[in-house]
This record gives sequence, C-alpha cells and structure tokens, in this order.
Amino acid sequence: MRVLVLRPGEAAARTQEFLARLGHEAVAAPLLIYTRTKTPRPSGAFDAMLATSAQAFAGFQADGNSEILPLYVVGARTAQAASEAGFREPEIVAPDAKALAQALAQSLSPPANLLYPAGRDRKPDLEQSLAAAGFSVIPWIVYEAQPASVLPDEIAQALRTGSIDAALHYSRRSAEIFCALIEQANLAEPARRLRHVAISHDCAQGLSGLGAGEICVAATPDGSAMAALLSPV
Repeated sequence: MRVLVLRPGEAAARTQEFLARLGHEAVAAPLLIYTRTKTPRPSGAFDAMLATSAQAFAGFQADGNSEILPLYVVGARTAQAASEAGFREPEIVAPDAKALAQALAQSLSPPANLLYPAGRDRKPDLEQSLAAAGFSVIPWIVYEAQPASVLPDEIAQALRTGSIDAALHYSRRSAEIFCALIEQANLAEPARRLRHVAISHDCAQGLSGLGAGEICVAATPDGSAMAALLSPV
C-alpha cells in the first residue's frame, strides 16, 4: 500500500522506514510544527518528573537539576528521548497517560510535587487524575505545536490522483487539522476513499470531520498495531 504518514520530522522518518520493511511505501505530511518555548524551569523542589511525549526532551538544555529527578514517562520513544537528553533511566515506562497516573499513585505518596515538561496544548486528563489523587503537578511548558496552513502540494496531488491508499493518524488534534485542510483544498471526497488508521479512539474522534469513510482504531497505541490494520501488500 501507499501510506500517508501524518506526523513530523524524525518520527515520520522512523515510521517510513518501518513501513518499508513491511513492504509498504510511505509519504509524510507534518500537520504540526513543533518549536521550543525556552520557558525557564519552574522554581521550587520537586520529588519526580513525568513526561508523556518525546517532544518534552527535544533540544533540551541541561540545567543540572531536572536530570537527577526520578522520571516517569509514557512510551518507549519518550524514554529514549529522555536518555539521549541526559536524564536518568525512567522508574516506569507506561503505555499511556492513564497507566502512568496509576503507576505514580502506587509508587509515590501524595502530596508529592511533580514536574511535568509538556506542550502548551495538551489533554488535561493526566493532571486532573493526579490532582484528584492528592499530587501537586507543576506544568513546565517546554514546546508548542503550530498547525500547518495547507497540505503539501505533492500530498494534495496524490489525493487527487488516487495514488494514496491509507493514512495514519497520531493525535486528535492532527486528525482535526487534516480534516480542515482537506476541506480547504476541496479534497474531502478523495480523502474519504482512504483507509484511515487512528492510534486511539480519541484520535479517531478527530476524524469526524471526514463525514464518512473507513476509520480503523489500533488495538494498542503503537506503530505495530497501526500497521497491522493496513491491507496486505
């Protein structure tokens, strides 16, 4: 299959290589452009750090304090990014934010102070769950993501000619941006002919703007489960 990978930079390159090993051809279109905010680390003493995205550590500048905190993360890629940035090995690598909140509640005693390097636009679930359990979560806004304003020309042309078979979606926000951009480019009808694979049910909700079409949700939130939903070559 020819697969549209809707994620940016190195993440897209890794996915393209992975899909190529499975016999698929992948093209990428970044719908979110990530930049560092250069926000200073919040003051105060912290008992641990938590992170839910590898973007939290992209371009990280060591401050001599954050790196020594016990670390709790979501996903193997986030753990790898933390290691590359000089952080200690995570105490726990959870599969998702809900599991991370549960693990923290079992590992730490409230009212622990938790430093949370995160994006400006993020889901509130993790912070709300930990606050309800008695923890103090201090966000540290280290990156932000700006939406793409148009689809890349080559992607728009591929949709028009029907040379893309499927699309992989990685977040609700990027799925919503995709729907807005295809509507803007008058490509809603050809986009509905694709097989759309979402990394989670929440992500799939962002595809409601398609109006119709085939939408599949990965059994687990990872690339292997998403690839399993692509038709055999």
